[in-house]
Amino acid sequence: MLKKKKKSNVVYGLLALFFSLLLFFNANGSNFQNSIASSETFDETAHDVPITIDYDSDEYYIQGYEKTADVTLSGANRVQLNAEANEETRNFEVVADLTDLGEGTHDVPLEIENLSNSVDASAEPDTLTVTIEKKETKNFQIDTQDLEDKLQDGFELDNLAVSPEEVEVTSGEETMKDISRVVVSSDLETINENISDSFPLEAVDENGESLSASLNPQNVDLRMEVSAPDKEVSLEPSQTGEAAEGVTDYDFQLSENSATITGAQNLLDDVDSLEVPIDVTDITEPTTRNIDVQTPPQLSSDIDSVTVNITPVFEDSTTEESNGDESATDDQAPANEENNEENENTEVEDTITETTDSSQVEENSPEEETTTQESQEQTQTEDSQEQQGSADEQIGSQENEEETER
Repeated sequence: MLKKKKKSNVVYGLLALFFSLLLFFNANGSNFQNSIASSETFDETAHDVPITIDYDSDEYYIQGYEKTADVTLSGANRVQLNAEANEETRNFEVVADLTDLGEGTHDVPLEIENLSNSVDASAEPDTLTVTIEKKETKNFQIDTQDLEDKLQDGFELDNLAVSPEEVEVTSGEETMKDISRVVVSSDLETINENISDSFPLEAVDENGESLSASLNPQNVDLRMEVSAPDKEVSLEPSQTGEAAEGVTDYDFQLSENSATITGAQNLLDDVDSLEVPIDVTDITEPTTRNIDVQTPPQLSSDIDSVTVNITPVFEDSTTEESNGDESATDDQAPANEENNEENENTEVEDTITETTDSSQVEENSPEEETTTQESQEQTQTEDSQEQQGSADEQIGSQENEEETER
């Protein structure tokens, strides 16, 4: 019995030791894993972080430097890391300190300030190259010659206005010597229409190269009015489609016969007329339609469409009209002969009347009037009788000729 009890105690002891060791290693293994997990780090990159530059802005003007940097962040706290990487929630800033530097070009180390202790950071680039100059300010009139030079061939400048007309330019003393003018910066290649918009300004040298300067204001309101060359051209109807059966032709009456086109002069030179395409398909009776005028690309017309009266011409009606014209000509022949006879008689009578009047108008001098009055009256009577007889003979002769012709 004693041996059995001893064996049982040994077994229980071994089992207890086993479970104790098992619990020991299980507990230490969890702490070991937590220790490994706590040493893991994460990385984030914040792009285009603005660089803050400390310097005496009342005395100096700085230029030639990068305005942003990329910052690599690392840390074990993922939440804190994301907050610093986010532009809206970050606390740190990249700083270049120039307060102890004078005029000239310097390489300045970049420092990261206000960063959480649980996060490490490095900037790229890690140094800033900057030029420091004495500050100078001048006023410049805005130069618009570049815009005028961009007018398309043939266009004329009617009005150009900028507001304001003058701008304040701040730069370094040495750079200011190279500034030739302040111009309107735009990507316009050619100008062929009116412009009313706001554009940025830039300071340039005599070669048109942009220079570093601070402008006040930075933008200008521009209003530019231009006029294009124009030309008057005819509107030409052009028949399209198939004519209906029995229709030999169509008569087109346009509400407008000419239009004024505008555009570049080289394009205007190639255009003498604008086409008005008229589709006559299935038209068998007088029809009125509104037709678009065909204007070449890059040109504009003061008339976009015209009203067209379309009248079909049939083969039978053409023949009848021709016959009617011939009949009318035959009917008019006798009437014309009668009119010719009446005109001849009228001419003879007018001749007699003019001769008689001219004879009566003649007067003698006052001294001869008394002595010759009777002889004049007798002479006038004889002349009138002779003229009347001659007129009667002419009328009789004409009547005989007319009877012979009939």
